Amino acid sequence: MFKFFRNTRLDALGKNKISRYLKYAIGEIFLVMIGILLALQVNNWNQKRNDRITEKKLLTSLQEDLLININRLENDIALESLTISQALKIVAHLDERKPYNDSLDKVFKEAVYSPDITISSSTYETIKFKGIDIIVGDSLQRGILNLYDVVYANLIAETVRLENQFWPSSVLPMIHKHLRVYENGYKPTNYPLLLEDIAFKNMVMHRTHFRKLAKLLKTEALSNTREILAMIQKRIAELNN
Repeated sequence: MFKFFRNTRLDALGKNKISRYLKYAIGEIFLVMIGILLALQVNNWNQKRNDRITEKKLLTSLQEDLLININRLENDIALESLTISQALKIVAHLDERKPYNDSLDKVFKEAVYSPDITISSSTYETIKFKGIDIIVGDSLQRGILNLYDVVYANLIAETVRLENQFWPSSVLPMIHKHLRVYENGYKPTNYPLLLEDIAFKNMVMHRTHFRKLAKLLKTEALSNTREILAMIQKRIAELNN
């Protein structure tokens, strides 16, 4: 086609037919422009197709991360509940001045335990590197950003703050003062002395307060995670259609 236009245009020029030459020249330019536009359209289509393939891979991987986070948060919440229950049991036992028995060793250990918070975020870091716009949908983009940069970040920061302030200054000194640490439990070294130590009881009650706060934060994080997971699963279903 291009060869036909070129030969015709040159023939017209040779015969000094300017108007005919211009017509064929314009036709040739038009075809070139159509070719460029088609090439751009195909390239744009291929880019969008590749972006959707990348989006699906990232969302599938992020879905796996969130399922891991849900499992960890559920386990942590259960542990927080156990710690709260055991702490209240210890305080009630001491307040009622009940005699010591070996079953308390496990209760003492669980009463001062605090689970660490670990969030799976490798896929989110990849998404940030590639650009959040790779994910289609403003609400989904905002939800993912809020989950990691606000909800998870606040959860980790508060957990670290509470533990860094209270564990070394109050919990450890009381453990070292009154308890012998064993793998399966903490055994009082002098139970009558422990009964009279108000500071130990106060430490355990403060511990209970912090564990309730941690449980609340983790419960909120769990709810947010499930919400974003549902949005991701919906988007993956759309990409599969």
